[in-house]
Amino acid sequence: MKNFNDIVDKIITRLGTSNDSEICTAILAAFKLVFIPFATMSDKKSTKDQKQYALTRDFLTEGVALAGYIGITRVVKNSLTAPICAKYYKEKAKDLIKQNKLDINSADYKLLTNIDKVALKNHAMNEFLEESAKKYTKNQEQHIKALEDIVKRFPLIQNPKDLYLNTKKTISHASVCVLALTLIPFITNKLIYVLSKIKSQDENKPEIKPSLPKQTTLKPYSMQQYINNIKVGGLNVFNR
Repeated sequence: MKNFNDIVDKIITRLGTSNDSEICTAILAAFKLVFIPFATMSDKKSTKDQKQYALTRDFLTEGVALAGYIGITRVVKNSLTAPICAKYYKEKAKDLIKQNKLDINSADYKLLTNIDKVALKNHAMNEFLEESAKKYTKNQEQHIKALEDIVKRFPLIQNPKDLYLNTKKTISHASVCVLALTLIPFITNKLIYVLSKIKSQDENKPEIKPSLPKQTTLKPYSMQQYINNIKVGGLNVFNR
């Protein structure tokens, strides 16, 4: 029972730290990918060509959306979240210098301007667990603890875990909006254009009919002709 509870706890924790926009939109795209084409084909008022076009467009749109939300958004988040967080701490360090609350030669300033991006990500995603601690160095763990100590002394600086998760969600929202408004319609239209070109080429291609052998007309053959031929054949045999 304990193992089961641990598994459930890990699933809930993972979903709780990963409930970004692309998860909801990807589920919606998968749902529409199945049911919208089905609804289109069930429309009795539409012509065959209208159904075919709507079916193609719906399938391509939701297919591209599903791939984009799962693939592109994930890549964008993983590539930009940690660097943006590191930039945030650098800017905060500069502000503290201007306010004479921090010395440029201090260890705090060096830490804020040299964030360990891998440690920041692992800490924010709850991967500093006992069973997986061996994956990370002691220096990374100490780096995060020192950063959290700075945050306690300077309340205006955001907690590293909160900053990472908030930034990740913001990038997720922005990526989904950009994909929905620009990239997905563009790719869908291009694919439909290519498919229509291929279809028009196939329709305009001349039809090649197989050549048939020349037909011969058989003349009617009477029984009397058959008997005469047999007689002639028999006489030819006996006269040899």
